[in-house]
Amino acid sequence: MKKAIRKRIIHFWEAPEVPLLGAVGGPLTGSLTMRQLLVAVLLTMACFSSNAQAAAPLCSEVFTPSRASIPLITKRVAENIFATNRNLEDYSLELHPDFKVSIAKLTANQHWVDLGAGKATAQIQFLKSFKNKSDRPQMTAVAFKLDRWFKPSTFNGKLSIQEGAYEAMPTASWKKADVVTDLYGVLSYTTDFSGALQKTVDMMNVHGELYLLALPWGYQFEKGPTQMDLPQYLEGIEGLRIEHLQRGQFKITKTQESVTIPPVELLRYTDSPPPLRTFQIK
Repeated sequence: MKKAIRKRIIHFWEAPEVPLLGAVGGPLTGSLTMRQLLVAVLLTMACFSSNAQAAAPLCSEVFTPSRASIPLITKRVAENIFATNRNLEDYSLELHPDFKVSIAKLTANQHWVDLGAGKATAQIQFLKSFKNKSDRPQMTAVAFKLDRWFKPSTFNGKLSIQEGAYEAMPTASWKKADVVTDLYGVLSYTTDFSGALQKTVDMMNVHGELYLLALPWGYQFEKGPTQMDLPQYLEGIEGLRIEHLQRGQFKITKTQESVTIPPVELLRYTDSPPPLRTFQIK
């Protein structure tokens, strides 16, 4: 019986995205929230049913994996099981509205880094939009794994593809970034959230902007008996100015050179698109 329940849950979780009822063509944020909420309800019912003793191993497996079993790179990231071909219009619709204004102002000596860029479709489209090639800004696309056949143009050195685990990349040697984007990218999937965020703000110029789309259910923080969501965690960090919209759209501006991200430790996660994670603030 447990195997059948587990099989059904996994099948539902990995099925293609479905929009919210009555919102055909609606944003991806809504469809993911609906699915993850339904799964959470189903799992909670199983954990607290009259047969809770029999269900306990299943609940433990899903919600509280041992720390030894929590990898730096999750299975979903390793197998590239998520969207890899979002275009520039998708970015403009899904990210904070100021994103469009910020990239329009980029000059040739400035730098846009995209964390979890997939096939770098959005950045390639942006580079192609310039009539004068010398006006193109620098672009860096971070992708864990590219398709073997995919080898984009470098646009005369303006586009750099960084392939592999962002957590291990030598970002200190990169050109400082003026715009960083993360549309369900590295920060949504990493199991080392504070480490990845620290790397990101360290590579940003002062007044640089991070545009993050974050699933509201995907981040929970605990400090003793206190529980926080992502906006509360971020707003307590000196040197970052946080603008947050209800759909999980963040505009994070670096306001001083030295910024310290409070370290956190991963307590629980579900390897889903994107994962649900609970962190303990050290």
